[in-house]
Amino acid sequence: MTSAEHRSRTRLSTGHEITLPLELSFAMGGVVVPARRSRLETILPDILSSLAVAPGVGCVALVGIQYHRVGRGERDATGLEPYDEFAVIVPAVHGSRTNAPVAQLVGGEIGGYVHWLPVTTEPAVALGRELWGYPKERAGVTVTDGPNGLRVVVTGGRYGDREAVRLEIPRPRLGPRARDWTMTSYTVEDGALLGTTARIGGKVAIGIGPSVGTHLAVAPALARELGLWHRPLARVYGSRVRARLFAGDRMTE
Repeated sequence: MTSAEHRSRTRLSTGHEITLPLELSFAMGGVVVPARRSRLETILPDILSSLAVAPGVGCVALVGIQYHRVGRGERDATGLEPYDEFAVIVPAVHGSRTNAPVAQLVGGEIGGYVHWLPVTTEPAVALGRELWGYPKERAGVTVTDGPNGLRVVVTGGRYGDREAVRLEIPRPRLGPRARDWTMTSYTVEDGALLGTTARIGGKVAIGIGPSVGTHLAVAPALARELGLWHRPLARVYGSRVRARLFAGDRMTE
């Protein structure tokens, strides 16, 4: 954290006290799959447009996260127990004047619209909803980071009582690279678009296309809603990742 970063402390409805920026550490694994842009545009706020990877084709990121720690040290202790999470994120562009692939990024800012975010605990629901407007809900989420890779199973929630997602990401054959990047997540709160900055670092492996051992199955309702294909465009895996999550800012046209 730099001296220019503003720190604030707030209390959730659950009684937990949160210091922002919030420090997180976790394991993660996920895939990016193609999807029909016409379907994605129906769920995005008008101020955003789905990232085009080909004419008429956008994409969706499906990511499992196993948190190791929420908060840092005694000063930033939150009292929140680590939890598991699954994220459905639509890569989107803010401020673009065109829907054409590549040209869409000229003058636009890329981020990810958070469409669905099931988690395992009620305090985790309160954390996401009350601070950032994330569409969190409690569901059966199991994220296991084992010797062969990361496995995610989601049951219940908005897509029914049965298994909604099963995702398996193998450990990469080549070692992950140290990476540091900044990304923006988008949500809607009280009718306004919020942009939340996350600074992420750690050893992360990124692969292009499917690989042996990668497996994805999603509920038909979720696949239809987003127009998903099941063949990954890319995959990501990191067993020791850290992030700093800042307060959300209201976005304008």
